[in-house]
Amino acid sequence: MLRKSEFLKNTKIRIVLFIELALVLFGVLGLIFGKSGIISGIEDTEELLENGIDLDAGAYTLRLYYYTEDAQPGDFGINAENYGYKEVLANNVPIYPGITQRECDFILTCAVEDIMIELNLSEDVEVQGVELEANKGCYRVYILLVVLCSLLLDWLLMLWSYNRREGLSHEKQLVFFGIPALAFLSSLPILVDYNMVGADLIYHLMRIEALTQSILNGELFTRMHSAWLAGHGYASNFFYGDTFLALPALMRIIGFNLDSAYRIYVAAVNLATAIVAYISFSRCFKSKYIGMFGCALYTLAPYRIYNIYNRAAVGEYTAMIFLPLLVWGFYKIYTEDTEEKGYMWNWVIPVAGFSGIIQSHTLSCELAGGFVVLMCFLLWRKTFRRRTLTVLALVVVITAVVNAWFIVPFLDLLLSDSYYFGHNANVLIQGRGIYPAQIFYTLQAAGSSSRFNETGMLDTEPIGMGAALLLCIGAWAIMRAHMGKKRKRGELSSERRAELGAGDVIFVLCCIALFMSTNLFPWDRISGLGGILATMVGSLQFPTRITVAVTIFAVALACIAGKWLLEDGVRLKTETSSETGMFMSGKTALVLITVVSVIFTDYQVNDLLLTRGEFFRIYTSQNIGYSAVLGAEYLPEGADISHMSYHSPEVSEGVDISGYIKEGLSIQVYAVSSEEGYIDFPLLYYKGYSAENTDTGEMLNVSSGENYDVRVSLPEGFEGNISVKFSGMWYWHAAEALSVLTGAALILLGFLHARRKGGLK
Repeated sequence: MLRKSEFLKNTKIRIVLFIELALVLFGVLGLIFGKSGIISGIEDTEELLENGIDLDAGAYTLRLYYYTEDAQPGDFGINAENYGYKEVLANNVPIYPGITQRECDFILTCAVEDIMIELNLSEDVEVQGVELEANKGCYRVYILLVVLCSLLLDWLLMLWSYNRREGLSHEKQLVFFGIPALAFLSSLPILVDYNMVGADLIYHLMRIEALTQSILNGELFTRMHSAWLAGHGYASNFFYGDTFLALPALMRIIGFNLDSAYRIYVAAVNLATAIVAYISFSRCFKSKYIGMFGCALYTLAPYRIYNIYNRAAVGEYTAMIFLPLLVWGFYKIYTEDTEEKGYMWNWVIPVAGFSGIIQSHTLSCELAGGFVVLMCFLLWRKTFRRRTLTVLALVVVITAVVNAWFIVPFLDLLLSDSYYFGHNANVLIQGRGIYPAQIFYTLQAAGSSSRFNETGMLDTEPIGMGAALLLCIGAWAIMRAHMGKKRKRGELSSERRAELGAGDVIFVLCCIALFMSTNLFPWDRISGLGGILATMVGSLQFPTRITVAVTIFAVALACIAGKWLLEDGVRLKTETSSETGMFMSGKTALVLITVVSVIFTDYQVNDLLLTRGEFFRIYTSQNIGYSAVLGAEYLPEGADISHMSYHSPEVSEGVDISGYIKEGLSIQVYAVSSEEGYIDFPLLYYKGYSAENTDTGEMLNVSSGENYDVRVSLPEGFEGNISVKFSGMWYWHAAEALSVLTGAALILLGFLHARRKGGLK
């Protein structure tokens, strides 16, 4: 191994490290001495509006104070004439009745003269003041970028230095440079200064921004974000885990705009997918070459690229990071000798895989769980072995306990009320499945249509396994026939027989998944049976979602076929003393299939950039509004989204309030009731809200009021201060504690196990 002292002895490397340190210190000095705070107050409003202002490069917040009752009052922002490309990064921000303040964040990449405030307001709007504030977000962004670029450069220098002294094997070179290259290729569509409009993109950007604002407001552990629906709150993250969105939220807090934070997240997901895929397939099939082969096919899979850029299906493409872990984990469970030492630890990998999927996308977890159950039935003889059944039970129990902090509130809210996603039970989805022709649709263009029953394959979206995986299934079929003959002659080792059986099961599952993704599968008949089946079918929405299962099964088959080619080739080479032959043919076949995958993916991502008709640049997060809830699936039945605007509490006759203060999902108010009555607060009612008379400590009754506002009931003669907040249920917090304790125990157990094995000194 390369020693630190040897690395630092190189004069050129020391110069590079010195330059990196100097660049970081420059940013730190900016943080310490840079301009921040109010630079133009309300008292300067008239001068600012008439004459504008000269500003240095940096990050700023423009704050507008106003009053209006107009339903469409307009927007505001900044305007600078004759500025160059990317010198002013800003969007106009809409204002709303019911509140008296709005902010507009913007960035100047250089000094700009005569910045003017742009007010596109109706005559009904009364401007009460304008305020301009500088902040140090740009310095934080600069420091982070310098640190990340420095780490990347230092890593490359260490590889270069190590290669000069000791030499990197071809396998290590393939891994160290191949994984970043695959992540880079799959990230080409984000190497621009905008985001392509995906079907779900605005919703997920709102999820990121809502989480960001909750963290900044100290609401991190409320599990309900107040930025949604004009401060009413929305239970999106109860049904749709946002654990991994902490990364783009952190980028937003540091100072990146929403556009950049999202693109950073996509790049991180692509890199994580490549790393997890390589580790899973290389460990599963005990070959770095097969690991990189599977990594390339999976990372560049057309359906994964489609999920990222055509649909912006953040939950689904995040969940795809963890699917290779399920392949690895269950492959070990069903192919290893149950009496082998360490077999009972095989629950670890599936638990990690399922946990990642649960925290990313609930529906993906349901699909993965469904196919795992089907696999268990297909392999029932092995499933019901005592030790195997124990391991499977551990997978279920430990996954449930580790994720109890998410699962318990999710199920509690799901069962406590009716929501708009229940309407999906009546939706017939069979016509949304792919045509059989699309199975062989190899040239994955961008496309824009997935309503195949309405438009056929005209301008079809790239939904399918793609040319490379089709070739792999063909290669597996050929090798399967070859291995079948060898098995009849009794020439297969126990490892080969296990691989043969695993391949057969995976092929059956792949065919089932493929059939279920087409318009030939009787989805509408199943839905017509009603009950829970109709609900499950409706929640799927699009049969094409099952293509994710087709993809992971096809990649697993590709790895099995690739391993057979490589290892059988090695034996043939030894037996015949040939320097070429089957070994080179097998290796070349893998290279050619990988090249096909790279070329077709390159075509797909370039076609996306050239033909996608819509894109946008969001520099100012406030301009996305507050109601990007798509189909409002998690809105309680009976709630009207048009009511979700900024408004004051509504009281019944005989109730008076004063001193009303609302901060996020917390409200303070003084109330007097001459008769039995109530107060309806501008909060969307979900189970978990509580109200307390802070003068006496008495808890008040909370229920859903008019249009599902949070209603606090008051007895006759009530007088006192009321505190309303979303505090959750006691058993939710118990589940959180259980998950934390279990996670800590598992980490400690893993540490002790590794130490016993000698992995830790």
